[in-house]
Amino acid sequence: MTDPLADRIRAAVAAPATDAAFDLNAALDEVLSGLGMSAADTGGAIRFRGADPVVPSTLRIGGATSIALAAKSAAVAKLWRLRGGQGQDIDIDLRPTPHRLCPFYDRRWELVNGYPAASSANATNAFGFRFYSTRDGRWVMPLNPYPKIKVAAQKLLGVPDDEDAVAAAIARRDGLELEESAAAAGVVLPMLRTVEEFLAHPQYLEGVAGTPLVEITRIGDSEPEPLPAGEQPLSGIRALGMGHVIAGAGAGRSLALHGADVLNVWRPGEHEHDTTYVTANVGVRSCVLSPYREDGAARLRELAGDADVFYANRRPGYLASVGMSAEQLAERRPGIIHATASLFGTGGPWTDRVGFDQTAGSLVGMMNLEGGEGAPALPPILVVNDYIVSWLMAAGITEALARRAVDGGSYRVHVSLVRAALWVLSLGVFDREYAHAIAGTPGEHEYLPPETFTAATPLGQYQGVTDQVRMSATPGAYRTVLVPRGSSAPEWLPV
Repeated sequence: MTDPLADRIRAAVAAPATDAAFDLNAALDEVLSGLGMSAADTGGAIRFRGADPVVPSTLRIGGATSIALAAKSAAVAKLWRLRGGQGQDIDIDLRPTPHRLCPFYDRRWELVNGYPAASSANATNAFGFRFYSTRDGRWVMPLNPYPKIKVAAQKLLGVPDDEDAVAAAIARRDGLELEESAAAAGVVLPMLRTVEEFLAHPQYLEGVAGTPLVEITRIGDSEPEPLPAGEQPLSGIRALGMGHVIAGAGAGRSLALHGADVLNVWRPGEHEHDTTYVTANVGVRSCVLSPYREDGAARLRELAGDADVFYANRRPGYLASVGMSAEQLAERRPGIIHATASLFGTGGPWTDRVGFDQTAGSLVGMMNLEGGEGAPALPPILVVNDYIVSWLMAAGITEALARRAVDGGSYRVHVSLVRAALWVLSLGVFDREYAHAIAGTPGEHEYLPPETFTAATPLGQYQGVTDQVRMSATPGAYRTVLVPRGSSAPEWLPV
């Protein structure tokens, strides 16, 4: 049985590129086709400028970012035309787009009152962006940046929060054994793999191979729901979220940019890093409800009953445990668009495991490609695909809303970090020496500063990064820019 995705990735790794030749529009067409769309649905032209590599990476970071942004923008443009709006052009210069993929890594572009956000809860976290060597010569990445899983990681290894102690504990154990023990304890600690190792792994063969980049599945029937009147493509659309970190929360930001009323729900006492909150929750209102308390659960059900969209990136099984699974919501609210992100997707032996952006990159071989023959390395902007998953989720949600407007129905949308990382690899990889020599040079490879915006918010003067996309008819605007976490009433704004 043929596997076009694996074949393309293997070919890319076997022959790393030493020139800039790449057809961004063709790659975008393939993504849009998977969504059931085409570039013609925008009613205008889609243009790209610049060329990878713009940062010294073996990955097409600028191209992958730009294509995902363009796919989200094209879905929005299609929905705008469905409302009766005009067609429009979409322009993207990929040279500043890595700043949009990770706006916070160089601590210059996202600021509150002139300062970048800090992660004070993990000031000396040995379970952060680090690789450690095991007894059998493998590498692992125990990325556990949140308090609960950080404590679980410390218990697993029997160590304090100290890099040397963590390194010594890991050096006494073999990679596979440690990976399995960590998974059983709910700890994020993947053993790094080469591209070929992951493509031969049962999780790829049984759970990922053959799955679309963005899964859009009709899961129930309902009457068509014409789009409400409004000045933006998503005006009148209500999106309820349980997003956190970036991949899930960022989908809410994307919907808010184009007019949706987006309300994200946090549990009482739930931790979130300021760094991720002030990037991924731009445009999003924020409330606190306990799904485990009768009044909180009842209010959640009421909010969901009046929502058009629900989005989340929570541990497998959590949504069903609080009555917010796709099937549960589709039964209570026919016509709901239920969108989720996960590490591995919905199938395979590892479907219940959790992780982050860099977890996916570690597992599919990206960190080995970045590091070469010696130690593995992170990409120069730290991340692989968090926001890419957000934009693909938003594209899937928007396309599902278009289908609902015409054909009715409830829809499930799903994107996984691992599948998105494999898509990035499928775009091709660069020869490491070539990428480091060419990236940032004047002209089409120049790494440009991003377009930013400022706004007065309840948290202070905010500076953020725009999407780096020019949409000629619906450029987007946030109704709410940034609010203190949990400060909004658990209610919808008047339509």
